[in-house]
Amino acid sequence: MSPGGATVASVLGVDLGGTWLRVAAFSADGQMGQPLRVPTPSAAGPEAVVDAVCELARQAAGGARPRLVIGVPGPVDPHQGVVHGAPNLPGWREVPLRQLIERRLGWECRVEHDAGLAALGEHRRGAGRGSTNFAYVTVSTGIGAGLILDRRLYRGSQGTAGEFGHMVVEPDGPRCRCGNRGCLEAVASGTAIAEMAGRSSGAEVSAAAAAGDPEAQAVLDRAAGHLGRAIGGLLNLLNLDAVALGGGVFNAGPRFWESMVEAVAEGSFPGPRRHALLAPAELRGDAGLLGAFELAQEEWERPSD
Repeated sequence: MSPGGATVASVLGVDLGGTWLRVAAFSADGQMGQPLRVPTPSAAGPEAVVDAVCELARQAAGGARPRLVIGVPGPVDPHQGVVHGAPNLPGWREVPLRQLIERRLGWECRVEHDAGLAALGEHRRGAGRGSTNFAYVTVSTGIGAGLILDRRLYRGSQGTAGEFGHMVVEPDGPRCRCGNRGCLEAVASGTAIAEMAGRSSGAEVSAAAAAGDPEAQAVLDRAAGHLGRAIGGLLNLLNLDAVALGGGVFNAGPRFWESMVEAVAEGSFPGPRRHALLAPAELRGDAGLLGAFELAQEEWERPSD
């Protein structure tokens, strides 16, 4: 900490969302300062968003020259720092984000999928502590996952692993924003829940269900069933030690969680299901920011294996 109490920035974590942009400074020992937040100017296109990231990063850095790790809600090439696409960021197709940031700021930068960073945060500091094979699943506006296999972030051959929300669970189901039909995201995300119930938000559906609306409850039960069976498949595929579940949809109440857990049994073998711990995520909205620091430690501070 500086004499004035502010965090002296060694690393900046950036959470780039479709609605909000958040930046937090980390000291060398991993202490996180108070995050700064501004609305994401997503409608203005990639250049305006990059400008906003750089401006907020300068404010958070407080005159230091930190390293920067940015989480993006969509498939990325972490090696080149290119964003292949982001459904909640209009116009983001093959955006060379790392290059744009480094040119403007002159700081080293890494670009990662936001769910991957959240998985790192939960694994190192949250619900996944002590596990070897772990997944973080987020269910909110969209659905995504970050995978930790053998205690390391798993990105896949092209860096796009973890698109859990785009498993097709209803081949004749509603059109997903990715272009396919019946993706898990199209039937179980907060956006999908609101659309199916004819409400303005998933939270409104949850409130209606809590007030006794049977149609709203049926929509939530259907979403919980799809989600649970998909998680069961994930357990069969990867034989995980633990799965942390986060995102606003889990605020729907205990029945949603219980229905989801029941459906996990429909999609998994008894052995992997009994072995795996299913738990609410612990770090909430800060998981991605904390994961950014952990990634910086792996990329820049720790010797490679």
